[in-house]
Amino acid sequence: MKDGLHWLAKQQRSRGSWSMSGPYHNGSSAENEQAATAMALLAFQGAGYTPLGNKSDAFTRNVTRGWRFLLHGQQNDGRFFENLAIEQHQLYTQAMCTIAICELYGMTHDKQYLDPAQKAVDYCVKIQTKEGGWRYEPGVDSDMSVTGWFAMAMQSARMAGIEVPSPTFDGISKFLDSVSREEGGHYAYRPQDGATLTLSAEGLLCRQYLGWAHDDPRLRRGVDYLLANLPEWDKRNVYYWYYATQVCHHMEGGDWQKWNAVMRQLLPENQEKRGAERGSWEPAGDRWGDAGGRLYVTCLSLYVLEVYYRHLPIYQVDVVKH
Repeated sequence: MKDGLHWLAKQQRSRGSWSMSGPYHNGSSAENEQAATAMALLAFQGAGYTPLGNKSDAFTRNVTRGWRFLLHGQQNDGRFFENLAIEQHQLYTQAMCTIAICELYGMTHDKQYLDPAQKAVDYCVKIQTKEGGWRYEPGVDSDMSVTGWFAMAMQSARMAGIEVPSPTFDGISKFLDSVSREEGGHYAYRPQDGATLTLSAEGLLCRQYLGWAHDDPRLRRGVDYLLANLPEWDKRNVYYWYYATQVCHHMEGGDWQKWNAVMRQLLPENQEKRGAERGSWEPAGDRWGDAGGRLYVTCLSLYVLEVYYRHLPIYQVDVVKH
C-alpha cells in the first residue's frame, strides 16, 4: 500500500492538486483536478494522514498542500466544482470532495474544517432531486451510480457529527426502492433499467448505511449474489470491487473471509512492481479504466486495501452502541 501512496505523492502538482490525465502513463482523456485531488486525499486519509500529522512526514505535506488547493476552490454555496469541461463530472466531483472533507473533519475534529464540511453537505442536500437521488446536474434526475457517492458523503457526514436532515436519508431510501430488483437484493442504474452486478454492490452498501439489519433476507440475497461473482483479474472492474469489498467487510465472518481471501492476493500481485509507475495499477483491461485512467484505478485499489482500518464494520458499531 505504501508504494501506492508514494506513486500518488510523485504525481502531485506544484500547486497541490492532482490530475486525472497525467503526466503518468495511461491517464484519463478528461481532466478534472478537483475530483483527482479528492480521490488522492481519500487514499492518504485512509492510511491515517491528515494536515495535523507529523510535519516532517512527506505524506503529511502532500495532504496539507492538497487540502489547501481544494478548499481554496470551494464556492460560497459549498460547491467544489466550477466550469468543468464535462458536465457529467460535476456531481461526482461534489460527492467525492464532500466525502473527503467530512472524513477529514471526522478524523481531526479541527474546527477549521467544520464550516467547509457543513457547507458542502448543505449544498448536497439542497440539490437532491424529488426522486431522492442525484445525477449529472444539480436537482435534475437520479441514477444509482451518482447517488451511491452522495449516500456515502451523507454517511461520512453523519459519522463525523455533521448535521444532515433526516429527510435526506428518507429520499435516498425512496430512490433505492425505485431501482431495486429481486426483492431488494439487486439494483439497477435507473428505474427503467435492469439490475447489474456493480450497481447491486453499490445499492447494498447504501442499504447497510441506511439501517438494514445484518440478517435481513434482502441483504443476504444480495451478498450471495456478490459472493457468486468473486474478483477475477481478467474481468477487472475495480469500481465493483470497491463497493463489494465494503459490503462484505461490513458483513464480517465467512462472507468477508471468502471475499477477502481473493482480493488480498489479487490486488498486490498485480500492482506495478518497477519503473516510473511502480505502486500504481494499470487501467487497461479494467471495465472503466479507459475513462478513469491510472489515478482512478490506483485510488480505488488503495481504498480496497485500506478497508481493514478505514471504518469499523457497521454491525460492530451497533453492538458497541448497545
